[in-house]
Order: sequence, then structure tokens, then C-alpha cells
Amino acid sequence: MIIHWITIPVLAVTVAFNCLIDLACKKRTAQTPPSTTQTTTSDSLLPTEKLSIGTEEFTVELAFQRHSRKQGLMYRKHLAKNAGMIFIFKQSRQQSFYMKNCLIDLDIIFIKQDGSIDSVATMKAPIDNKPLKYYNSLSPVKYVLELPAGSAKRLKLKQNQKIKIPKKIKNIIPDK
Repeated sequence: MIIHWITIPVLAVTVAFNCLIDLACKKRTAQTPPSTTQTTTSDSLLPTEKLSIGTEEFTVELAFQRHSRKQGLMYRKHLAKNAGMIFIFKQSRQQSFYMKNCLIDLDIIFIKQDGSIDSVATMKAPIDNKPLKYYNSLSPVKYVLELPAGSAKRLKLKQNQKIKIPKKIKNIIPDK
């Protein structure tokens, strides 16, 4: 009988200890960033906003935190015709983008704080074992918009043209 009273508390402590270790491992795994060799991703969980350009309306994901700007549209296999991502920066500055782990071609539109287009380019998905190409703004910009390749041509976007940035986007306070 005495053996059972000693065994039960020891067993309870052992079970509790194993549960704590299991919980710690699950938490650590959940916080581990995705591998850079990841090949697919689910649709983004970023907030979205409507952005009108010409006669078309786009649903753009809002990338205003460092991690969402770093991830961008990596691993996407498809981007709907009227979808995109707008990168919002705390201050206007010269920006440089590249297509690491991007699977689809994209148009990039660099936009100044006043909404005027700084420059437009089509970014090609990278080819394995080739150096990445960098796409740079010509001057300081506050926003960078990525749309499906061909959108800028279809919309006839050009330098100095104005894009009305909605107040909901202008009022976002991005992190560093």
C-alpha cells in the first residue's frame, strides 16, 4: 500500500513534466519562421483594402509590418486579375525590390507620398541558379504596389500619373 502512495505522486509529476515539455515544443514550433525552401503557401491573412486605378478596382493586401513586407508575394502560384499587394513604409525613401522565391511575374509600381507614380516595371520570376535582379525606385517613395504582370500596361500606367491612395491606407502607421 505504501508503494502505491509514493508511486502515484511520482507518476503525476512525471506526466505534468512531460506535458510542459510537449507544450514548450509546440509553442517553439509555432514561432519558428517558415523555411526558406518552402514551395507553397496558403492565401495571405493580411488585411485588404480596395484601391481604384483608372476604371478598375483592385483588392490589395496591406503589407505594413516588417515581416509582411519581407514575405511579400513569395510562393504564390497565382494572383487574381484584380488583386495585388501594397507595401506601406513609415517614411518616403528610395526602395529596392527583388523576386526571391516568387513564382509569378509581377508589375511593380513605385508611388510617391503624393500618389504620383515614380516608376513602373515588370518583374520576372527568377530563374534557378541565376542572380536576382533588383528593381529600384528612381526617387524616394512611400508606397510600392505589386499587381499581376500586364496590369500596368493594361491600365496605361506611366511616370507622374496620380493614383488616389485611400485614406484608410494613408492613415496606416507602419512599423520600421
